[in-house]
Amino acid sequence: MSEKIYDIPLWDAFNEDCECPLCVVEKKAEDQFIDALFTEMVMDVRLAPELVDDYFFCKEHFEKLYRYPDKLGLAIITDRILIQRSERLKNPTPSLRPKSSFPFKKKASLKVKDSTSSCLLCKKLIIDMDNYTKTMIKLWLKEDKFRTKYFTCKGFCLKHYDMLIFYIEDMVKNEDKKDKFMAVTTQLQGDNIDRMHEELLWFINKYDYRYQTEPWKTSKDALIRTLQKLVGNYYSKL
Repeated sequence: MSEKIYDIPLWDAFNEDCECPLCVVEKKAEDQFIDALFTEMVMDVRLAPELVDDYFFCKEHFEKLYRYPDKLGLAIITDRILIQRSERLKNPTPSLRPKSSFPFKKKASLKVKDSTSSCLLCKKLIIDMDNYTKTMIKLWLKEDKFRTKYFTCKGFCLKHYDMLIFYIEDMVKNEDKKDKFMAVTTQLQGDNIDRMHEELLWFINKYDYRYQTEPWKTSKDALIRTLQKLVGNYYSKL
């Protein structure tokens, strides 16, 4: 087994019983970065220019930062942002001054888009998941043990499935290997979507009085797992 930095978390994730191994990797990467933000970066003065000038946090990640126990650390981070925003308001550059002829709706949509796309945590996760997905494809191509482990997983959330298919098309140059990888992945995803449908249907049936005495089987947590399958990394937002 390779000891490269992106390999080990992938092996660990494929050993878990989950609806999407890439979601497990993404959640751990996100948690590690939030931990580092509070334990290593918050008191580092070198972070301040990068944080307040080039980045921000989206609504979702501000909520996650607020749930972190270190309220003092978050207060320091937000204070830096407030100071920078105040300085910008007092000394606006021409590019930041509002234009009266600019349609309000268009301005609002661009503002929302900019705040989300510049989120420090979102950008970090995009880079990490790009590397993890590419590494996973390389492991599948090179390691028999990983291919065996891959066959036994429960597929992927829709977001990571689409990402994986895109990279398979882009990275795998050998047409035979590409066709095999694509067929295995598509079959794996289809079988597990069907499994989710059956489990969710039984979950629904259990609310019918005719099935009240029947066992739950594997469907007691079918709803939350279906949400994980549909939107990805869902459990991190609960």
